[in-house]
Amino acid sequence: MVNDYYITVFETKNQAIFLYSTLETVGYRVFQLVSLPCSIKAGCNYGIKFKDERYIDIIVNEAKALNMEIPEIYFCEKLQGKYKYSKVIIKN
Repeated sequence: MVNDYYITVFETKNQAIFLYSTLETVGYRVFQLVSLPCSIKAGCNYGIKFKDERYIDIIVNEAKALNMEIPEIYFCEKLQGKYKYSKVIIKN
């Protein structure tokens, strides 16, 4: 569980950067802006990484407030030395 985390996937790098900076501005310091693994989305793209499931609602609500498309979210679990990515079903 120590190495497990959640990561968001956006349509563009700018969306990820914009949402991340908005979250920081309102005081959230639990998020990281990271490069996405190629197995999730190829190309030069960023996502927002966080450790706790309870932050999913914050990401979704902030994206809605900014009129952004709701990002895809994946749970990243380390199994036998490799990460397995499972898409999280977002409740609207």
